[in-house]
Amino acid sequence: MSDYYSILGVSQTSSPEQIKKALRKIALIHHPDKYPDDPNAEKLFKNVSEAYEVLSDEQKRKIYDQYGEDGLKGFGAGGAQGGFSSMEEALRTFMGAFGGGGAGDSIFESFFGGGSSQEGFSEARQGASKKVGITIRFEEAAEGCTKELAIQNFVSCGSCNGRGAVNPSDIQTCPTCQGQGQVFQSRGFFSMSSTCPRCKGTAQIIRNPCSSCRGEGRVKERQKVKVGIPAGVDSGMRLKMSGYGDAGVNGGPNGDLYVFIEVAPHEAFTRQGDDVYLDLLITFTEAALGTTKEVPTILNEKCRVVIPKGTQNGKCLSVKNKGVPNVHGNGSGSLILRIKVETPVNLSTEQEELLLAFQKLETPQNHPQKKSFLEKMRVFFSTS
Repeated sequence: MSDYYSILGVSQTSSPEQIKKALRKIALIHHPDKYPDDPNAEKLFKNVSEAYEVLSDEQKRKIYDQYGEDGLKGFGAGGAQGGFSSMEEALRTFMGAFGGGGAGDSIFESFFGGGSSQEGFSEARQGASKKVGITIRFEEAAEGCTKELAIQNFVSCGSCNGRGAVNPSDIQTCPTCQGQGQVFQSRGFFSMSSTCPRCKGTAQIIRNPCSSCRGEGRVKERQKVKVGIPAGVDSGMRLKMSGYGDAGVNGGPNGDLYVFIEVAPHEAFTRQGDDVYLDLLITFTEAALGTTKEVPTILNEKCRVVIPKGTQNGKCLSVKNKGVPNVHGNGSGSLILRIKVETPVNLSTEQEELLLAFQKLETPQNHPQKKSFLEKMRVFFSTS
């Protein structure tokens, strides 16, 4: 005797809603099309149909709980007599358990290719989208530019205006699938559907194909596309060009073109977000006495920067609005100058004498960081 509760994975105390939920789970997981060569699949759905037929009926369920499967013979359930006449009927009943006319019907149609929308196989379909990578210079990313790309796309055939046939009258309903785009086969409890081998699912055949596109309605063509790259783009960003992908099928819209940006590194400038960094080299005396420097910007401009007295190596000075424009239009970043103090080399005798004289005049106040450093190091040299 079959255990109907075990077949559906429920208990004797399960509510009708829980039984429906269990049935839905089984129907979704054990899709007949997934197991076309499994003989056990037919047996499984037969058992599932019997179990649900009984447990979903309050009167039959009471009799089954009290007398088992033998007590149901008069109802035509639980044996070879009665039950569902086909797997299609069983699954239609399953889907009806979920309200019908909604998600259940769409699930059923995916099982058996049913419903009244089979002509959708010949409906317009959007063309494929394409992606292409492009490398631009650092300055081009900051200022914006226009680039021309060479791409190869499917385009609508000009000879037949995308019909695929010499004349509209040459397009006929496929006689094999009768315009359904699918063919159906019955295998016991299964009603299997597959794409029509003659029309390839288009529901139509072409008696006199266009010689240019061979009935496809599209031909490959090399195209040149101008891409406007906005100021402020950075590596990893993507631009979408709507309608620049492959031409659609059966009059459908074109796909899109996605342009992936890569920015080449610059010899002097580096970028972090919208800020641009530049190493500024100054001399020992310029750092000590202070100076004014004229520095370049990434936007091919120049600006004057005041280096204050006593500037230390590694200090950063910021010049606002001289970085990269924000790609979304939210202002511009800053130019960050990283100070690099160069120690003089190849000194002449006179220079050495001057430095020695300066060294004798130095006081701890001239080197506050040195004093702090020595105090921190003292702990390592102290004796207990």
